[in-house]
Amino acid sequence: MSQPESTPSSTDPSAPPSTRSERKHRDLLWAAARLFAGQGVGHTTTREIAAAAATTERTLFKHFGSKEGLVRAVIAEAVLPHLAPVSLAALRTAIQRDPGDLVAWHTHLLQSRRAALEGQPELTRLLLMELLRDEQLRADFEAQWRTAVWQPLVDLFAGLQRNGGVQAACPPDTLARLFLSVNLGYLLGRLVLAPQADWHDGRDIDDIARFFAAGARPQAAPPVA
Repeated sequence: MSQPESTPSSTDPSAPPSTRSERKHRDLLWAAARLFAGQGVGHTTTREIAAAAATTERTLFKHFGSKEGLVRAVIAEAVLPHLAPVSLAALRTAIQRDPGDLVAWHTHLLQSRRAALEGQPELTRLLLMELLRDEQLRADFEAQWRTAVWQPLVDLFAGLQRNGGVQAACPPDTLARLFLSVNLGYLLGRLVLAPQADWHDGRDIDDIARFFAAGARPQAAPPVA
């Protein structure tokens, strides 16, 4: 996900706020998003957020009720409608690149995803936490994800099967599930679950790409007895 920059005080960054209250609400929202992304929810105080939005904690609590209410608003009003679509659109574009060399394409895709998420691991963790506990949020995100990630992957593997680039024994949606499992497992482990572990990013990503390609390539016909 792209980290929020100095965003105009608007839930829709391109639209001007209509009232002073709306402007303050949005100033607080984007100040919180920037601070959460940079230093994490646990290390960000409501006092810091209010100061960054040039207002008071009293105003913050008037708009969001509590810090937890503000966290949920950041996900529902900033990350999901504005930041996630930008990230998913970039991912869709990367998926739809011509995979003439499956290993090189996979390596580039995984490297770009790691780099995009590595800059804001706190927002990634925050989104994951909220997706796990908020059913409606999860449904909204899934709708975006299916269009931007799932269907392009299925279409990609279906095309590779038609061209003989990957084996036809597995349906394209099975290949997409296997691909996602391998890559999401690496990204979650690397950036969320154990970021301080002894990772070797270049080698790890190369090995993942080669491993997947080896399993997905058409199998040679057995020798004739």
